[in-house]
Amino acid sequence: MAKQKGKFAMPPAMIIVSIFLLLIAILTWFVPTSVVVSNDDGTKEIVYNAKFDDEGNVVKDAGTAPAGLWQIVKAPITGFQKGSDVVFAILIAGSFLGLLNYTGALDAGIGALLRRFTGRKLLITLTLVFALMGTIFGTWEEIPVYAIAVVPLVVMAGYDVMTALAVLFVGATIGNMASVVNPFSTGAAISTIGNDALSLGSGMVLRFILFIAMFVLGTFFVLRYAERVKKDPTKSVLHGIDGIQTLADRKDSANMPQMTKARKWSLIIFIVMILLTVIGYIPWGEIHVGERTMYDIINAPQTILMEKVPFIGNLLGSTGFTNWGDWYFDEYSYVFLLGTIVVAFINRLKLDEFVKQVVSGARDLLGVTLVLGVAKGISVLMGSKTYGISVTFVYWIQNALQSVPAWAFVIACLLAYLAIGFFLQSTSSVAGITMTILGAVAGALFASNAMIGEIGGQVMLVSCFTVGINFMSGIYPGATTMGTLDLVKVPYDKYLSFMLKATIPLLILSALIISIAPYLHLI
Repeated sequence: MAKQKGKFAMPPAMIIVSIFLLLIAILTWFVPTSVVVSNDDGTKEIVYNAKFDDEGNVVKDAGTAPAGLWQIVKAPITGFQKGSDVVFAILIAGSFLGLLNYTGALDAGIGALLRRFTGRKLLITLTLVFALMGTIFGTWEEIPVYAIAVVPLVVMAGYDVMTALAVLFVGATIGNMASVVNPFSTGAAISTIGNDALSLGSGMVLRFILFIAMFVLGTFFVLRYAERVKKDPTKSVLHGIDGIQTLADRKDSANMPQMTKARKWSLIIFIVMILLTVIGYIPWGEIHVGERTMYDIINAPQTILMEKVPFIGNLLGSTGFTNWGDWYFDEYSYVFLLGTIVVAFINRLKLDEFVKQVVSGARDLLGVTLVLGVAKGISVLMGSKTYGISVTFVYWIQNALQSVPAWAFVIACLLAYLAIGFFLQSTSSVAGITMTILGAVAGALFASNAMIGEIGGQVMLVSCFTVGINFMSGIYPGATTMGTLDLVKVPYDKYLSFMLKATIPLLILSALIISIAPYLHLI
């Protein structure tokens, strides 16, 4: 019997990142190292083909610094250690979301929305929910699960299956492209860049505007298509295709978990956690109120508490509280850890039950953290911000992009991430692979630009990354997309055609907003 040729399957993200690690190791044998030095006037300059000696002096014509087998094996371990803050943030977020799913709170919340809203309100509400889930914690792999509930409800409201898929995929794509506080894309990118002055609060206004603009445009497209199909079913892109599954016999809103008091309070805690996280990341120091800034005003309570009621201040830990506006991944983890404990208490979980679900939720995202560790290992081999082949690449790219306008930089970065996204959709992996070089390039390219600056250039880069890579995720035939399409028996070509019409305008709009962001003082 002749063997059937197997179809090509994209390797797992871990394998792809490991291949990049090996490629970088090979490059260290051929690409010379370079260093960054500070001049007397405080400006930074790249010295090509150089290294630092043991006393910190620059040695020119240094040549290469080849990575051997020991360095290659050690790199992912070192990378995991360096990324420990974001690793723990991802794991504790997974624990919390797993616990929220276990209690039925998330499903109950969606079920309550489905029972309350119909027609256009239903579509707008659901699109907003999935967009928020995408922009806050990168919802994507969970879509097939939600499809079982959403598809029949949208169909029973008089729309077609493609409308239901649009609510799910266009909504989540909008959220992920903006990634306002998404730790798996924006967070991973910022962590990999490694600039201490760059935080999740940097560029938050830009990302929020991106979210609003894309949500309005994307929802308009979904509603226009949905109303057209509702009036005339023959206008559906799926008209005439046999075997489409509406899942009407699988689940409806009546079969979703009921909104109990415990589930309601669990969702309230989740919302409060998100608000606290956003407040913590907002750069309050940049908002001026007279001769003061909002940083002084919003952080006044803990100062007053320690002065007036030191006992309560010490009891609450005010002396160790990170001021609003200075939050980073550690504070994100603190909030989610506290939220996990509070939700467990609200739902009266037994200790063994609580521990089991916390471990289970973290385990679901363990693969992401391991990939992130290997990805950060790439930056270990490439060097630091001041030494290594990463500086050499920055030197080459910086020379190629010398004096390039901001809009051209935005377009170039978007095109680069669209191309990368065709081969790799893991945002944390792509961040680890690219941000070490491009982050430094973006910083160096605009460091002397009074309007943009080093941080502004890196903020634009991060948004180009989240927009480009998540645009590709929305149209790429990955496991999430193909699994959901198989569930409802919708051909991929029909889905692709629809999604391109829905998301290309979002891509163009995003490019425009990011390009003009410096002129609108959004960065």
